[in-house]
Amino acid sequence: MEEFKSTLDLDEIQWREGHAYAYSQNIPYFPLIDMLNRTWHIEEGDPPETVRKKVESSVEYLIGKKEDVIPYIGSLYALRYPEIERVDPEFWRIRLHQAIREILSALAERAPTIVCLEDLHWADPSSLDLLRFILSEFRHPALFVLVYRPYFTLFTSHQLSTLDKSYEEIRLHDLSASEAQDMTASLLKTKTIPSDLRRFVEERVEGNPFYLEEVINSLIESEILVRDNGTWKLTRSISESGISPTIHGVISGRLDRLEKETKRILQEASVIGRAFFYEILKRVTDLKEQIDECLSGLERLDLIRTRSLQPELEYIFKHALTQEVVYEGLLKKERRAIHERIGLVMEQLFQDRLPEFYENLAFHFKQGLSILKAVHYLMKSGEKSLKKYAVEESHLYYKAAFDLLAKKPVKTKEEKEILIDLIIEWALVFHFRGDFKRLDDLFRAHEGLAESLDDKARLGRLYVWLGMAAFCRARHRNAYQYLHKALKLGEETENMQVIGHACGWLPWVCAELGLFEEGISFGERAQEIARLLPPDPWLQWVSLSGLGYSYSHKGETKKVFKYGKDLLDHGDRHSDMRSLMWGKVITGLAYLGDGNLQSAIQCFREGLQISQDPYYHQLVRSGLGSAYAYAGQFQEAEEALQQVVAYTREYGTEEIGIPASMRLGGALIGKGHMGRGLAMIEEAQGLFLENEQKSFYAISEYILGKVYLQIAERATPMTLSTIAKNIGFLIRNVPFASKKAEYHFNKAIEVAKEIGAKRTLGQTYLDLGLLHKAKGRRDQARECISTSIELFEQCEAEGYLKQAKEALELL
Repeated sequence: MEEFKSTLDLDEIQWREGHAYAYSQNIPYFPLIDMLNRTWHIEEGDPPETVRKKVESSVEYLIGKKEDVIPYIGSLYALRYPEIERVDPEFWRIRLHQAIREILSALAERAPTIVCLEDLHWADPSSLDLLRFILSEFRHPALFVLVYRPYFTLFTSHQLSTLDKSYEEIRLHDLSASEAQDMTASLLKTKTIPSDLRRFVEERVEGNPFYLEEVINSLIESEILVRDNGTWKLTRSISESGISPTIHGVISGRLDRLEKETKRILQEASVIGRAFFYEILKRVTDLKEQIDECLSGLERLDLIRTRSLQPELEYIFKHALTQEVVYEGLLKKERRAIHERIGLVMEQLFQDRLPEFYENLAFHFKQGLSILKAVHYLMKSGEKSLKKYAVEESHLYYKAAFDLLAKKPVKTKEEKEILIDLIIEWALVFHFRGDFKRLDDLFRAHEGLAESLDDKARLGRLYVWLGMAAFCRARHRNAYQYLHKALKLGEETENMQVIGHACGWLPWVCAELGLFEEGISFGERAQEIARLLPPDPWLQWVSLSGLGYSYSHKGETKKVFKYGKDLLDHGDRHSDMRSLMWGKVITGLAYLGDGNLQSAIQCFREGLQISQDPYYHQLVRSGLGSAYAYAGQFQEAEEALQQVVAYTREYGTEEIGIPASMRLGGALIGKGHMGRGLAMIEEAQGLFLENEQKSFYAISEYILGKVYLQIAERATPMTLSTIAKNIGFLIRNVPFASKKAEYHFNKAIEVAKEIGAKRTLGQTYLDLGLLHKAKGRRDQARECISTSIELFEQCEAEGYLKQAKEALELL
């Protein structure tokens, strides 16, 4: 890379460079920030206002004063911009990606540009996602040079196919025997190499250039290889030199020959990291008088190099392995003490910019002595990452904090409180990841500890999450109890946030239990609280979508459309991706309730494009699969619903998984797999009964009635292969299909009447009327279809109303 860079005319070509390091693997967008720091000369010691000035002036110089770019770049440096503080994390991520692409495009338009990102095997997941996004669409004169170790994979084969000829991979292999000899000659600046050394290189080095370089340095330092009258000679046999056969051994041997003070400086530098700033090292070490001489000596020995003089003096270990060997050579006790000192120095040095350095502080205190400081900065790093929608990085920070606290056998009251606060904060990450199985396990394991603290507000927050987790696991009665306990604690402590979130989730739970009016009253109360509290996007979309969901099950289509529109309007006004996604879902449910299946399919497809979180992506997919199934597009329904069911098994999202399994059963029946499909519907129905999901139980009875009605009417002509595959099923069920259809329709009517599910009731009466018509019972048919018309008129379900009126006319 150095040789390549040296061939360039940097007056004509822009070189932009960023690095990742071992300690930066969980710092969102670190290589990008590192590159911007070098480009805009942002120094570690700059106060926040100086950083702000450099960021804003640099962005304005490139693309003008764009209000939709500067805040997103500035927030990478923990600068505050009130206009984006409430922005949804997913929207923040989308806008940041667009802003970075715009900045790089502007750079490339000024002059041909090379962007060099080194050690990408240590890059954080968010940086890699951003890089893939940029490279997939970048159309400007620029070369991206990405350096990483061979085990790392940046692109999947599918992603590579989209890059076409714009991507080329260069894999570096070990040196051949002749190349190793050429390198030896280059290092020694002579073509006359002692024969014993030539033989050693051929037999022992095996083409590893770094090992070869370290061996030559070691032989020179130990005076086994010396220069005499312009030529090199060996003072004794290499076989007697004790040269280690491993690179780690050779480096360790070189370190052992260092003077005590020089070695100590190098060890302290290794704890800072592969790259280290002079100012931090000088504050950490006790050898302040010797530091300059020691660093110069280490440069002469080619163990470290000056990386940059401006904006701040920075050094780097020549090779990552050198830093690793030096670091591992320290006793754990010494390492921890140095990490602790580095953390304390950074707290002091960057006290005006601490949020920018949360991750570094978390790293050093985690390896140091202060557990509570480590937990504090790990939690701050997790919160900071989540605001950038760096979900995996956030998860790892919270997990590290949890592991530190959880492994303590004896905890103080303060530590117990911090632990509960930690898992409450961590819950949001589990929610974004869609991992409700592990969220549920974590919270239930710590429920007793939270109750023992006698802190009602804290316990109320915990109960809200326990209720939400139980809901997603389809334990609805359990969820109902937890949310009511949270509501009670919120009212006792007058904690409006706890009250609001408990009321926000209750419409969802009540809708499943068939308690529509109760759920709607809670949703309306949550909306009132949302208007009183500072803007809370979660409370808004949870309660609005919960109300829409409740009215959907109840069958009041116009109100479902209203809440879908409210969600879309709120999402547009506040750049809230979840509100936009839920707006599409609720509107899709409204179209389903109206009988407009193609519009429902379109809404769910649009929602699928918006949804980012794994759970919500599958939730939207479940709605899409249902719409396909109702529309008779059974192949598309099967493909969508299979994915939902598989996801549920892994992550514990039975709330969407069990209904998806029921719909999948219907799709399979539609494709001719009757026995298998019916078994899936009946299995789902059993779970609906067990979980007290009366709404879905009524729907399952209606679907079973519909299945047997179609068998009785021979509604779909069967091929010989379908008959052959289902011969046993048909023999058992065809003679009794009409009776079974009537039984299931009557059961659906009974449950739907009990809970007030008008749309399900209307659909069931319509199909029961068709069954009566098929059997020649015209009066009963007319009565049922007339009842369905009344119900569809109440629901304002125009599509189904039209079907019912046409059926009545045909009588």
